[in-house]
Amino acid sequence: MRDSDKRFSFFRGKIELIQPKEHKVSVDLILFLSKVKGVRKNSRVADLGAGFGFLSLVIAKKWGCEVHAIERDRKMLGLLKENVRINGLEDRVRVVEGDLRRVEDLYRRGYFDVVVSNPPFYPKEYGKEDGGFHFEGDTTLEDFVRASSYLLRDGGYLNLLIPSFRLYELFDLLRAHNLPPRFLSVIYPNVQKEGKLCVVNSIRNVPGPIRIEPPLVINEPDGSYTETVRGLLEGFL
Repeated sequence: MRDSDKRFSFFRGKIELIQPKEHKVSVDLILFLSKVKGVRKNSRVADLGAGFGFLSLVIAKKWGCEVHAIERDRKMLGLLKENVRINGLEDRVRVVEGDLRRVEDLYRRGYFDVVVSNPPFYPKEYGKEDGGFHFEGDTTLEDFVRASSYLLRDGGYLNLLIPSFRLYELFDLLRAHNLPPRFLSVIYPNVQKEGKLCVVNSIRNVPGPIRIEPPLVINEPDGSYTETVRGLLEGFL
């Protein structure tokens, strides 16, 4: 752990987390968690590109299910393992070092009931050669979708957080990989601004109409959190 990697508390101290200075938990992730679908106590969940483990830890804590946190970055793996230990979730969260582009080397097809992921938001061409964790490097959005389709059983749920400008691209990929989108939630910074992020929930090989869910708004006009966000911070866990 570097000096710049500090420990934080979330959900009134129910989750303790060491996170790197350059890649911290945002309110967007908490809203994403509130829209995750398909998870039950007996679910087997894969977190693709788990990073330092926020999604994995919260899902395991809330639902008591088995979560496989799949990550390949060595620094993130170190923080991930430490965060699992800090929260006493070794019996529920399995840390898996692996490359999702070669997911067939890690698991058999259809092994999971649910996949969650927060892929890098921006295509590689939007940033520098090494644009940081929010920019694609050698792993693309299509790699995340393909791996999810392979890992999920029929009827299993994929939950993705992506920027709104990539919806068209994502929907094409989901259809190509037998993951028809079934639910869509848009996250707004406040009621006066455009929606910047989306939560998309797909069900593998279960087509049907897509449901547009109520909007998720982060801030009131005065900059304070909305009642929805305050409620999640206080009561999600």
